[in-house]
Amino acid sequence: MTTTPSLEALLRIGPFHSALRAAIRRRGLTLERLRLRLGQQDVAVALSTLSDWQQGRVRPVSPKSLRAVAVLEELLEVPPRSLLALLEHTGPSGWPDVVPGMIPGFNANDLEILSRHDRVFVDAERHASRVHTQMVVRARNDGVDRFYAHYFCDDSVETAQLRQEPVRNCRLGRSTRHEAERVVVHELLFDKPLREGETWVFEFVAHDATRIDSIEYAHGVRCFLAQSLIEVHFDPAALPVDPHVYLQDWEEQEPHRTIDLVPDHTNSVHHFETDVSVNWVGIRWSWA
Repeated sequence: MTTTPSLEALLRIGPFHSALRAAIRRRGLTLERLRLRLGQQDVAVALSTLSDWQQGRVRPVSPKSLRAVAVLEELLEVPPRSLLALLEHTGPSGWPDVVPGMIPGFNANDLEILSRHDRVFVDAERHASRVHTQMVVRARNDGVDRFYAHYFCDDSVETAQLRQEPVRNCRLGRSTRHEAERVVVHELLFDKPLREGETWVFEFVAHDATRIDSIEYAHGVRCFLAQSLIEVHFDPAALPVDPHVYLQDWEEQEPHRTIDLVPDHTNSVHHFETDVSVNWVGIRWSWA
């Protein structure tokens, strides 16, 4: 996994909730202490609201809430308007409306991801050569007709070795590769434009031809994901050691282990999680 961004980087690129959480952590303040200090400035914010803001469940949008964010900037000792600017220049998910350097027309906020199901197939040579993904999304605006699939590579992987195969209710559009950021972006076009609030189910397969041992699989969460299911299927000739679930936020230098897993009778492990607000959720394993 790549190095996590610093607080300074998060204040430039967002998302808002990650920058806020990183700023709170650097100051060493509990949410209760922060609430009390806001109260001393005649700004009343509920403890649950502060928690929702830093988890990305709710964004401050009212004049009262924006005033609270301005006071938070002072209390957290971050540059003036740094947090407010993230709110002003991002869409509903807290991420930038347009991501620089990606496919022209990319809008991170057109679609709300309701459910994601990844099936990872690890072959006899210990390579995660295929990932089958099924997604349920909902349009936030009229006319949404595509999804941008991001694949983040290890440092030793050539991005040209990766490709996406549309399987159901989508077809392949444009692609772009960013070697410096180790990411491949594929445009998956839907069969029709969606209306605001309309849901869409589609599937695609990522083929990874690189020949390196795989030790983990994770997917990134932009802001909030209602349902996440990851399955990893191992070939009987290459069974893992110590498979477990891990979670990681961008400001954390290391992931934290949460659940130990045991392969079932099909040599598979899985993890299902609801209401995901951390930036990365994944499964990691070792080889004997």
